[in-house]
Amino acid sequence: MRLQLDSMKRCCLLLALLYYCGVLDFTTRLTSGRADDMMASHAAGDPARQIMGVLLLLLVALLLWHSRNVKQWRLSGDFVWWCLLGYLALSVLWSYAPSVSLRRVVAFSTLVLTAYVLVQSFTLMSLLRFFARTVGLLTLLGLLLVPLIPEQVMVGGGLRANAFVGLFADKNAGARNCAYALLLFAGSGLHLTTLDKFLMLILTIGIVLADSATAWVMLIGGLGLIMALRYLHSHDPATCRHRLLLFGSLLAGGTLLGYALYADLLTLLGRDPTLTNRVVIWELLAQYIETEPYFGFGFGAFWVSDAALSFVTRWGYIGNAHSGYYEAMLHGGLLCLLLVSGVMLASLWQAGKAYCRSPQGQHVAAMLAILLLMIPINAVAFAVLNHNSFDMFLFALISFSASRLAAETKHNNRRVP
Repeated sequence: MRLQLDSMKRCCLLLALLYYCGVLDFTTRLTSGRADDMMASHAAGDPARQIMGVLLLLLVALLLWHSRNVKQWRLSGDFVWWCLLGYLALSVLWSYAPSVSLRRVVAFSTLVLTAYVLVQSFTLMSLLRFFARTVGLLTLLGLLLVPLIPEQVMVGGGLRANAFVGLFADKNAGARNCAYALLLFAGSGLHLTTLDKFLMLILTIGIVLADSATAWVMLIGGLGLIMALRYLHSHDPATCRHRLLLFGSLLAGGTLLGYALYADLLTLLGRDPTLTNRVVIWELLAQYIETEPYFGFGFGAFWVSDAALSFVTRWGYIGNAHSGYYEAMLHGGLLCLLLVSGVMLASLWQAGKAYCRSPQGQHVAAMLAILLLMIPINAVAFAVLNHNSFDMFLFALISFSASRLAAETKHNNRRVP
């Protein structure tokens, strides 16, 4: 029975890899090509994803049933996650496209529960290293495919022509995934093997070829955060908390200053101050958000409903607002935005507790750094709340990992002199 349960856990890990790391999407793109009517295609969904999603959900439900009597860390401690899932499920009632919202709720719930089960089933550092290596190997495979099928792994035209995409959904998502993996390698505190060092080189090449300013900011900023958090860590929890509070205050002040000067900074760096027309998109979407300011259009409903027709007719179908916070407003209004912000803050709180309580808190530095980076990343990319993205899957993994570490170190938060 134990062997069967271990096999089920490994199968869950494999399905999650295929589902959330881009392998299934790339296979579908390779065999079927891109749809002509993207709006209709997104409304209908991908049959292959739906089948694998159902299999993954059933497997996760079975694993949760088998572990129901096992004493271990529980999701009940992350109450805000339940609130978010419940609210998104309720949004089906007022959704402009109820059937689409229902499928999105099932898909998002599958992602959250899969991350929770994997965190329960494997050691934390080995799990994060596994996905870092997976992204590295997928990037390597994408690079090997460049001379064979460049049209599938490179941008075909436009402002970013010939930028590297690889097996991922788009070049920016792929570059972000490479940056996440590099930060996990650099900040995990585990011994780096020859394979790890080789994959770090491959990931760096992937970011260079993707020509993504966001990924470079993530990488440089993330490495700076990891080094600072490692340096500031103390074995005394009280001292560690004081240092972390001071560092957080300075970081918040620097972030506000950067936000106030971001247009000048981008111009100085030779980048588009409109963030490749994102600012224009947000201004155009403001009128739609004002139509349903409190409850939104229903989870995943706006871009496939009649509400978006006027936008799509005039500006074309873009699929998302290129901002997780704007998407939260479209999905569920102000209440959804508050819940998403609550989940992000609660995750940071748990990671902070694990960082201060654990004698090996330096190993938590990468997780805490990525959670901090998720705040600005979600402003310029649809990361948190995206039921299909590796960003959201990694966020859930790190959030639950932080909760588990915080719970395990709860009784060790006082250091005896």
